[in-house]
Amino acid sequence: MKMKLNKTIYYTMMLLLFIIVSQIFILNGLAQQLQISSNTQPQAVDYLQRAVNKMQEALDTYQGANYPGRKLWSEAIDYAQQALYIDPNFIEANYYLALMYQHTNWYFREAEQWEKYLDLIEGTDLSSTSPQAQQNLAHAYYRLGYNSYQKGDYEQSLTYFLNSIKEYPDLIDSNYWAARVFYETEDLEKSLFYWERVLNLDPNYPRAQYFYDKIQASIKHGKQAYNLYEQGYNYYESRNFNQAIDSYREAIRLNPKFAEAYYWQARVYFETGDYQQAIQNYRKVLEIEPDNAKADYWLKESQRQLGTKQ
Repeated sequence: MKMKLNKTIYYTMMLLLFIIVSQIFILNGLAQQLQISSNTQPQAVDYLQRAVNKMQEALDTYQGANYPGRKLWSEAIDYAQQALYIDPNFIEANYYLALMYQHTNWYFREAEQWEKYLDLIEGTDLSSTSPQAQQNLAHAYYRLGYNSYQKGDYEQSLTYFLNSIKEYPDLIDSNYWAARVFYETEDLEKSLFYWERVLNLDPNYPRAQYFYDKIQASIKHGKQAYNLYEQGYNYYESRNFNQAIDSYREAIRLNPKFAEAYYWQARVYFETGDYQQAIQNYRKVLEIEPDNAKADYWLKESQRQLGTKQ
């Protein structure tokens, strides 16, 4: 009986020891999984892990239909806030709470939370010692830049985007929006530089090749002239020929050497049966680009159609 009791005590003690060791490994595993660098309390880490688990569950469950009042998101945010109640300076908890506000489109709170995160992490050397912390900081700058852009504050947004790129040059979203802001603030050369970076990071990034080509053409022809040229082509595609001619004419007024604008204006005149105007515009193309085979072909075709018509 005594031996049986001793064996029971032994197994109980081993079980307790196993549970304690397991909890240590679990806590360390959580910290490794989340890459916790903050010197914080284990309970705060536990709450943050629960928050992140709920966040992932919410993302998988709601499939983009996210807002803070939904059950899983409410629970995720509550766990993250409990982690911060235990330790307001818990850097990773501030990061993930901001991320939750981002996913649930709670923009005002998101911006506030990113600011808190920046205040904390900029007072440390984490971004220089932890690659994950560096990427997190870059993402925080990116989101603040995007919020500033949405408010129309291009100067502030550009500062944030460039800080993001400085921290993590391969963050494609920051390069994309830096390129956009430089274009909208008329710095076409820098815009082209960042569009090239986007394409180097991901050649298939949506519309990146279009914007790269657009900036190159804007540098060559002038931004406003090229915008009018694009507008004219869109009108042409939708068969609004009068508006197309007006747009091409204005593009040519801004840049009298714009061969493509003459070419497509000629095309509109040809399709509307005004062969005389088509001939004049195709001749202008050939004055600027004597080797333009398509313009030469359509000039002859316009002349032939005019002769037939007469």
